Parts: sequence; C-alpha cells; structure tokens
Amino acid sequence: LAQAAQSSVSTITRLAEVVKLGAASLGSEDPETQVVLINAVKDVAKALGDLIGATKAAAGKAGDDPAHLRAFVGLHLPLFSLPQVMVTNVTSLLKTVKAVEDEATKGTRALEATIEHIRQELAVFSSPVPPDKVSTPEDFIRMTKGITMATAKAVAAGNSCRQEDVIATANLSRRAIADMLRACKEAAYHPEVSGDVRQRALRFGKECADGYLELLEHVLVV
Repeated sequence: LAQAAQSSVSTITRLAEVVKLGAASLGSEDPETQVVLINAVKDVAKALGDLIGATKAAAGKAGDDPAHLRAFVGLHLPLFSLPQVMVTNVTSLLKTVKAVEDEATKGTRALEATIEHIRQELAVFSSPVPPDKVSTPEDFIRMTKGITMATAKAVAAGNSCRQEDVIATANLSRRAIADMLRACKEAAYHPEVSGDVRQRALRFGKECADGYLELLEHVLVV
C-alpha cells in the first residue's frame, strides 16, 4: 500500500505540473479555460488523496469492518465507491484536455496545411513548364500588395497567438502566396520579357515565397 501510494503521489504530481504548463501555454487572454484545466486536475488529485486516505484507514481490517463502509474525515462516500470517483475524474480530465486541445490547435493545424500548400505551389512554380497564360508585369505588381497585407497579418498573429488570428493568417497567406507565384510566372513568361529578366523574376519570386514560408514557420513555433 505504501509503495502504491508513493507511486500515485509521484504520478499525480507530474500530471499536475504538465496540466499547469498546458494551462499556462493558453496565454493570459484565456483565463477561463485555464481555470477549467486546473480544476480538472485538482479533482483528480483530491479523488486520489481521498482514495489513499480511505485505503489507509481500512488497511489490515476485516472485510466487514465499518472502516470499509464509513467515510473517513471529511468524506461522505464508502471506500468501495472511491475508485469509481477516481476513474470518473480522470475521464473528465482527459475529455477536458481533449476539448481544449482541439480548440487550441485548430489554428496550428490550419497553418501547417497552408505551409504544405505553399511548398506544393513552389514546386509547381519552380518547374520548367511554362504557365498556361501570360500576364503583364503590372498585373504582377498588383498581386504583391496581397503579400504586404498577409505579412502584416502574420506578424500580428505571431504577437497575439490567438487561434482566430492564426486561422485568418493561414487563409490569407495561402491565397496571397499562390496568387503571387502564379502572377510572377505569368509575367516572367510575357513575350516582351527577356530571358535574363525572366530568370531574375523567377528567382526573386521563389525567394519571396521562401522568406514568407520562414515567417509562417516562426508563427507556427510561437
């Protein structure tokens, strides 16, 4: 019993520390969810404490001893029902963490998908296959404005770390970079553009997309 109690206390201590770190990672702008997480692990810790205390009180006593049925100090549940309380509270903690995780990672997952999408667009852009149509350099210049807007949005999302901002950044970035790469290649293959200028335009378009990918990856880390 002593070994089991010691092991349980060690485990619940580690669990509490991990949950506290998880709650802290949500940021100060979401205190309600932090409280929900902390309360959930507190319930598990209390149930474990009650179970250990009740087991200790009943240890070594006969099966029909009142200690197995009566509550010990502050408890109103018999010993045989305490494991079920423990299981219920652990299940509740897992469900709480899963719900928070789903909510807190939807932006991250959207950003990961956008990064992968941009990499795929870059592969198409870097291929030697000419575009289906050509456009003017002026069309391309207009497309670069979207990059400026998307960059500002990405920086703001990196500062706020709000999932809504990250999702908005993912959506805007996906569109802006894809439009820029398409317009860059179409303009580079315009018949009035020389081969040297074409190669420079394609190189700078790729560098722009690569740089933006680095920015998104920084936001993802944050």
